[in-house]
Amino acid sequence: MKRLENETKDFSEEYTLSVGKFARLCGTTRDTLRHYYESGVIVPWIDPENGYHYYSLSQVSSFFFVSTMRQAGCTIKEIGDLVNNSSKEGIKDLTNAKILDMQKEMVVLNKKISALKMGLWILETFDRHSKETPFIMHIPDITITRTPIQNKAEAHHTADIASELSKHLARSSANGVLSTFPSGVTISYEDLVNGSYVYNSVVSLSILPSDGSPDTVTLPSCKALCCHHESRSHGIDRTYKKIIEYIKENGLKACSDLYIISMINLYRNDEHTFFKYLFICVEK
Repeated sequence: MKRLENETKDFSEEYTLSVGKFARLCGTTRDTLRHYYESGVIVPWIDPENGYHYYSLSQVSSFFFVSTMRQAGCTIKEIGDLVNNSSKEGIKDLTNAKILDMQKEMVVLNKKISALKMGLWILETFDRHSKETPFIMHIPDITITRTPIQNKAEAHHTADIASELSKHLARSSANGVLSTFPSGVTISYEDLVNGSYVYNSVVSLSILPSDGSPDTVTLPSCKALCCHHESRSHGIDRTYKKIIEYIKENGLKACSDLYIISMINLYRNDEHTFFKYLFICVEK
């Protein structure tokens, strides 16, 4: 783009807005206008006699075009290339590219919102019931992302499954999920009944539909036996036993693993604070 101060035409009648007035009119700052000028995006006329910069009213639309493209994620260089080599095809190509970028961002954002909604649903729903007391409820369609634990026989504590947790976190992050929230582990019902409380997978929950990945499954039933447990309570083994007793006493059939979801799991010095939410799908 040729600098306006090098043009031979007299622009004094058209370019009448000082930098301050133009900035106020556009709702921007002098620094922003200076940046645009130095980048060759919006160039004012420079009075050869006093060196003052002036803008035209017609450049207001240019400013809002640049602002719109900036909000769409375009860099100053991309906008400069458009301005200096302006063509309808160039604008269409860049606009379509930015729309695609924003659509990808929306997918990631929806996953993050869904993760938080899932966690909020668990917190609000389970806390309506007394802790350590099993209850039956219908749960929404939930998609489970699973990472199997290789050495299940040694998987008694979180420290025993560090490699699987790391793998699960890495895969979930790559898919744009908000960490692995809410997440936890599972124990097979057979192991639960036998008193062998070993973890067989790391899981994350989502209210979004499955993406078809072999690592994702849906729950076999919307009816679940639920319970919650916290660090100030007795050992969690007792809660496991209460769940088994409830299933047997009420003639239910377990049709899934036991899901143990950690909503809070904090270590501060020697203090360990946690809230675990447990559920297992059942049938009559």
